Parts: sequence; structure tokens; C-alpha cells
Amino acid sequence: MTDEKKIVDHIQALDTECRALTDEMGQAATTKERAAEIEARFDAAMAERDRLSADLSKMRRPPYADVTGGEDDGGSAGGGVWERGAAPPFGLAPEQRMLDWAAKHQPDPYRGLSAGAYLRSMILGGKTETERRALAEGSDSAGGYSVPAVVSAELLDNLRAASVTVQAGARTVPLTSATNSIAAVASDPAPAWRSENAAVAESDPTFRAVVFTPRSLAVLVKVSRELIEDSLNLETALPQLLAAALATELDRVALLGSGTAPEPRGIANTSGIGTAALGADLANYGPLLAGRTAILTANAGPVTAAILHPRDEGTLAGLTDSTGQPLMAPAALSAIPQLTTTAVPTDGGTGSDESTIFAGNFQHLMIGMRTGLRVELLRETYAANHQYAFVASLRADVAVAHPGAFYTVTAVTG
Repeated sequence: MTDEKKIVDHIQALDTECRALTDEMGQAATTKERAAEIEARFDAAMAERDRLSADLSKMRRPPYADVTGGEDDGGSAGGGVWERGAAPPFGLAPEQRMLDWAAKHQPDPYRGLSAGAYLRSMILGGKTETERRALAEGSDSAGGYSVPAVVSAELLDNLRAASVTVQAGARTVPLTSATNSIAAVASDPAPAWRSENAAVAESDPTFRAVVFTPRSLAVLVKVSRELIEDSLNLETALPQLLAAALATELDRVALLGSGTAPEPRGIANTSGIGTAALGADLANYGPLLAGRTAILTANAGPVTAAILHPRDEGTLAGLTDSTGQPLMAPAALSAIPQLTTTAVPTDGGTGSDESTIFAGNFQHLMIGMRTGLRVELLRETYAANHQYAFVASLRADVAVAHPGAFYTVTAVTG
């Protein structure tokens, strides 16, 4: 039996045990003493499962030497220069993890500490020596906690997993300073035919800087004290809740951000992208085909995804032909994923019912993130409602590497 098979079997056994513990906790005959035993065992089993899952992910993932374009000197988001029509040679692809990046670049004195366990211990106190040490070393005079790098990376991975733009192909660039610049090729050198013995025509490429300036994004989540004390899956649910809230807003600014501080500039407000106003309901696949053609014409393909509001995705799915049969997407579009998000509003435009569809090669969308995450626990603010509140904040920015890789269909009604 391979080591991987042993880990999978162990994870499945822990899942079975946790389900049984959950069922037992829900029984009316469970005593208070037994409930405490169940909670302790459940916490231990989930911590063990998190550790095994991390080990399994590392076993299944190829060596992660391609995340940066060369050796990282610790002072930039990555090395190398990318060309306009090529995917950036650095940054994290959607399937790569911030957790691996943090483990590679920073010491890991808190191995086995999960994000959920850390958040729970902020209220109830550390159950293990690792949790107590992390709380003691991470607390500050302002009452907040500088989350350990490995825990912060796990929370950021949860955020990335919930992000539609990351699912579409956006790359994540770990930022290591207040301002990070990356060189990109703005125009290519032009070759020219020459006669025998004639001089070679000179043509220099034009470079530009893609600058990341991390902006602050924060979210507040309230949790009842009873839920903190009694819930068996809080360590899983709370990090996912924080991540989902942050991901929705990060998706919104990546697509629609104004660029006016403190909001990053998103795709829709980036000069140089392709765009067309529909001014009507979606009646066919023509607007998406036009977007695909524009992106390929800019030598910025392939189109990795289209992002749209669920309303518009439903309209496309409900299209029918003249006989009433479902209208199938053309072959050129059928392989392009259609991803939905409510981060795209449907109340814009003159009629207050317009939305925007985004198509693009999302490998050219870069989301820069500082790996440091701060969490504050508010004990008194909502005490009258018998609630605690977590305030989580991170710093991030958005950059479009190649504007021609994106196309928006605006004024879509429904």
C-alpha cells in the first residue's frame, strides 16, 4: 500500500468518525460531560484531517519552482518579463497554493495549526501548545492578531478557491513590499526583410511597468456565543465564511473596480480593452463570439472563461431555435467556461436593469496579495446581542497585464 493510499484511507476514517460524533452530539440523551468529550475528540480529528490533507496536497502537486521567474530575492513579486501575448511566467496559477508559497519562503513553526482552530482559539483560548504560542506571539497592543504566515496563507487559499476570477485563470502574485513593480512588454520588436549586404533594420521593444500598490480590504463577521461554544464544524465554517465574503468583493473590484483610491482598478475601467454595448436582452451568442474574435485578433488568446451574472447565464441557457428546441452554443464557444457571480450588478445603466459580461484570457489578470493577514476580535461591541465579531483585513491590488486579452459586453438587459 502506498503512502498516498494510507493517507486517503486515514482521511476517510476521520470523516466517518466525525460524522458519527456529529450524530451523537445531536441526540437528546447526550450528557454535558459526554458533549465536552465529543467536542474535544472532534477538534482533534479535524486538526489531524487538516494536517493529512495538507500532506496529501503536497504529495500530489509537482514541485513549485515555476511560481517565480527565477530566484526570489525577497524584494519583489517575482522575476522575469512577460510578453503581451503570453501567460505571465510567475505568480500562482489557480491550482497552486499560497500555503506552499509561505512554506517555501518563510519558516513554519506552526505546522498543523489550521485557520479554523486559530480563529476559535482567539475566543476560547488555545487547546494545544501550538495554538497558545501562536496567540502569544501574534497578539499586538491594538488588540488584534497578526495571523501566522501558514494560517494566513490557508485563509488566502480559501479566498482564492471562492473567487470566480481565480477560477477563470487569474494569477495570484504574492507581494512582499508596499509597492511592487513588474516589467511587461508593451510592443514587440518588428522584423523586416533585407537585401544581401544591407543593414538590419532596428526595432526596439517598448517596456512598461505593471505596478501593484496593495489596498486594504476588510470584512466583519458576527458569531453568536452559543454557536462558538456548541458548533462542531465552526473551525471549517468560519474560515469559509470569511473567505467567501472577501472573495466576492475582490471579484467585484477585479472586474469593475473604479481605480479611485482606495479601490483598485478593474478590467472594465482599464483602457485598451475591447468593449461593445448591447442595449438589449441576449437573443443569441453573437456578443460572445464578437468578444472571442476581438481577443484572438489582439493575439491574446485563448479565451479562458466568460464571467456573467446568473441572470444572463440563465438567459443564454434558455435560448431556443425557431422550432422551440434549445439553442446550442457554437463549437467555438462551447468549450469556454461560463462562470457566474453576483459581484456583477444587474441594476446599472439608464434603465437600471443593465449588466456586463466579461470575456477574456484571465491569465493576464494579476491579483497581488500581501501574505500578512490581520484579524481582530470584538468582544464588547455586540455583547448586548451575546455575539462576538471577527474583523479580518488583507491588502491586495489588481493589475491587467494585457488589456487586449479582455472584452466586455455592456448594457445587457434582462
